[in-house]
Amino acid sequence: MSVIDFLKEKSDRLAKNRDELMDMLNPQFKDYFTEAMNNARNSQWLSWALDQKKMTSGSDASHNHDQWALNNNSAAQNMLQKLNNQLGEVTYIGDWLTVDQKRINNFANVTNDHQWIHTDPARAKQESPFRATIAHGFLTLSLIPTLTGAVNSDTPPYPGAKMVVNMGLNKVRYPYPVKVGSNLRATKRVINVTPVRRGLEVTEEITIEIEGCRRPACVAETLIMLVY
Repeated sequence: MSVIDFLKEKSDRLAKNRDELMDMLNPQFKDYFTEAMNNARNSQWLSWALDQKKMTSGSDASHNHDQWALNNNSAAQNMLQKLNNQLGEVTYIGDWLTVDQKRINNFANVTNDHQWIHTDPARAKQESPFRATIAHGFLTLSLIPTLTGAVNSDTPPYPGAKMVVNMGLNKVRYPYPVKVGSNLRATKRVINVTPVRRGLEVTEEITIEIEGCRRPACVAETLIMLVY
């Protein structure tokens, strides 16, 4: 039972048994309680809540219509079946990409993050525990589209979709820093797919490996929407 239905039921029950309840109250509270009950029955909040319930029922019908439209889109249905069959499996292993100092400096210029651990090789060699500059964590994260082939128009990862929208991230971790000159590559697996309005919502787990390193540079859950 929803909260709105619960409140309505309690309100109706109190109204039916009001005489019995009134007999239990002290006379000095009867007038106050009667006014309070009338206000509660006619409150704008209760009217608004009931209207919201009606609107929700209407949105359910709209959702059913959207679901019907999705069910009649063969490309979306084929992709949904394909992704469900691949859940939990590694479906992509990318090529190695070198993170050089030029790339790090360019990212620093774009973000105005010029910390010496990123942009001063001489100081980093002397003072950093890594004895070299390291890439920004957000630089590593921003490479996900390239490392997963998502920006390759020749071989799109989700053919048939009119548009792929970046919906955000569920969580991100940087287990190990990326030293300048490191080679990175990404692996991808789909961990969830949900039909939504106009398409599919896909959760991917992306792991960015560092060549020759046991620990990954980044592990992220990305959320995208495939629009059909």
